[in-house]
Amino acid sequence: MLSINQCYLDFVNKILKKGEETYKDSNHHLIESLGNYYLIDDPLNLKYKAKYQHMTCNMMLDEIKSGKFDIEGCPIKSDALYEYVKSFEDSSDQGFVYSYPNRILAHFDINQFDVMKNRLLNATGSNRAVAVTYDPKLDADREDIPCLQFLQCIIRDNELTIHCIFRSNDIFGAFYSNMFFIAYIGIKMKEELNKEILGEKINFGGVHYHSTSGHIYNTDLKSARKLIANNK
Repeated sequence: MLSINQCYLDFVNKILKKGEETYKDSNHHLIESLGNYYLIDDPLNLKYKAKYQHMTCNMMLDEIKSGKFDIEGCPIKSDALYEYVKSFEDSSDQGFVYSYPNRILAHFDINQFDVMKNRLLNATGSNRAVAVTYDPKLDADREDIPCLQFLQCIIRDNELTIHCIFRSNDIFGAFYSNMFFIAYIGIKMKEELNKEILGEKINFGGVHYHSTSGHIYNTDLKSARKLIANNK
């Protein structure tokens, strides 16, 4: 089983060892790995899948705030990670060009989380429980567009997994917080469904992560190498 912490260290190390040098644009020198996939099937390192049956959003937030998941050398931890994950409950743009909560909960004037939930309530085996963040009209002329493009919740054998696709992902600086954020959405979906489903309850089975470009910026290479050295 793979936790977010283990995946983060593995992914950073993979890019440091095998990443190809490139330029995203004239101002962004980086090393990059294309076409990445991880199954993070024990995101919170609970060791046993059955424990996710009882894990709640509030419990997850409390553990994050306590520093339980902090990694030496990771640029985001405890209070900062807590605020980032908790931000899913705020559907505003939070003062940014975009925010994932806004795009998922309120953009297009649609709460896509509720749409996903209702589709799963209507047909537990549905493949239609999806949410997108890209807006072709709004984003066509913008330089800053969402890195996370797509979410899907799938239930099989009473286990919910959440699937995500990133068009671009800063692995040293953002992947860690992104994965806790997405795991939180999955656990929240499990909680909301179990309030309304009769009979056998749904468990949470983790995150299927895909990225077309996983990278580390040249300015972070020294810190990334230190992170790996400190966590061997």
